Amino acid sequence: MFNCVELSKAMLASLEKTVDLHEHEVILVDDASNDGTPEFLSSLKNRYRVFRNEQNGGFAVSNNLGAKQAKGDILVFLNNDLVLLPNWLQPMLDLIQSQKDVGTVGNIQLNFETRLVDHAGIFFDLEGMPTHAQKTRKRLPRGDWLERNAVTAACLMISKAKFQEMNGFDEDYRNGMEDVDLSVRMKRKGYRHFVSHKSVILHHISKSPGRHKNNEKNSDLFRKRWSAYTKTFGVSEWPKEYLRRYARYWWRMEPRKFAQALAMLLFPSNTK
Repeated sequence: MFNCVELSKAMLASLEKTVDLHEHEVILVDDASNDGTPEFLSSLKNRYRVFRNEQNGGFAVSNNLGAKQAKGDILVFLNNDLVLLPNWLQPMLDLIQSQKDVGTVGNIQLNFETRLVDHAGIFFDLEGMPTHAQKTRKRLPRGDWLERNAVTAACLMISKAKFQEMNGFDEDYRNGMEDVDLSVRMKRKGYRHFVSHKSVILHHISKSPGRHKNNEKNSDLFRKRWSAYTKTFGVSEWPKEYLRRYARYWWRMEPRKFAQALAMLLFPSNTK
């Protein structure tokens, strides 16, 4: 966590309300905050394991540190700008324990302000770049779960053994794309990613200071490493997701993209 102490307080309060913490270990990593976060976390040392980076290292550095210190077999990464709702944890546990070749498990995340869907998994476009699925939809996706090619790490479950096998989050990224990169690396090894539709939480979305400072560098790095591979997902994913995303706002569709998406759905054999 980096700054936003009031959001951190709200997230921890929601965690305590929704999970029996006597059965789980909680690790808090302060990424060199300079607001009231260090003092707040210091008051929690008798309840949680608290670590602090002397210098701001970013998402990957902080989460890799937390994972290294964890004693359990299953890791759950949580942003400090979440509000956890009742019964968010068990559906994710059910998936990771019941499915074969599980890489990661994510969930439905609603925009805290609008209550519209912000994340229901990640799909790739025709350039191989990631986009949140079902974004701005009012209704939750149907069914109990869906397999996706990538998920966000704002709320992410993974076995510690597999996280270690993948050498954690790639620290070449800085506050962006670390989770998608991890998803793709695991996908290449044959692991599968799932989104539980029964686990729903709220997300304030990108509230940490400097969250988007390195977006361009992160995107360039991901594009260089993975776009040739993830374009193959985009051919099958993008047409349906594009039309679904703008179904409620049809007037915002670009005519060229609408025609392209429709043609790819109607005549898939012609897609190169």
